[in-house]
Amino acid sequence: MKSSYVKFFAILLFFNAGSAIAAKDQVCTGDAGLKKLEGYWSSSSFLDLLKKHGNWTGAMAATDGQQVALSIKDGQIKQNLAWHEGDETAYCLRLQGDKIWLLGDGKRRTEQGPYQRLGRLAQKEADLYLARIIQGCFVGEEKEQWCFQNGRLSINGKPSKASLSLDLSELDLYGTPLRVEGRKLPFWYLFQRGETWAVFEDDYASNEKRVPVDPKTSKPWRVLRKQ
Repeated sequence: MKSSYVKFFAILLFFNAGSAIAAKDQVCTGDAGLKKLEGYWSSSSFLDLLKKHGNWTGAMAATDGQQVALSIKDGQIKQNLAWHEGDETAYCLRLQGDKIWLLGDGKRRTEQGPYQRLGRLAQKEADLYLARIIQGCFVGEEKEQWCFQNGRLSINGKPSKASLSLDLSELDLYGTPLRVEGRKLPFWYLFQRGETWAVFEDDYASNEKRVPVDPKTSKPWRVLRKQ
């Protein structure tokens, strides 16, 4: 009989220990444990797609843009929802090593992940993604030097106000769109053609006066070659 009690309490302690470990590996909206997780997170599968396609629209078209990224700040966990909508939902995360999973609630969604840390909040999320698409210096026929470093563009040594447009709503789905300021048209699209990058000036797809672009046959505004 004594042996049975000993086994019973041993099993009980085992399950209690397992529960304690599980509790430590889970954090939810508002928990202090989120502080060390603050930053931008991207799903590992999306980063693989980005590497495979080499352009933003190709990677986004190959997955569900509502579920590819998270941001964690001030005790809040937010899905980036294709960078088009806000997210006020309360979430829980499962932690394992250097990756996290967004837990399902058993009703509307299943567990999502894994996500890996993309960068810090002090950085710009768009820069972090663009750095994974294009890096280095290029020169065009006009002798302009375009340099992409850590997701930021400079032209002839002068920083450019151009950044990756994460939100693809109202945009044509080709290449990698950069939102630019102070120009007649609001976007530059980067499209890789062999060893060169074609740059197209373009407008919102919803603009009725927009001239359609076929990135494979239309004449680019600039053609960049690796320097």
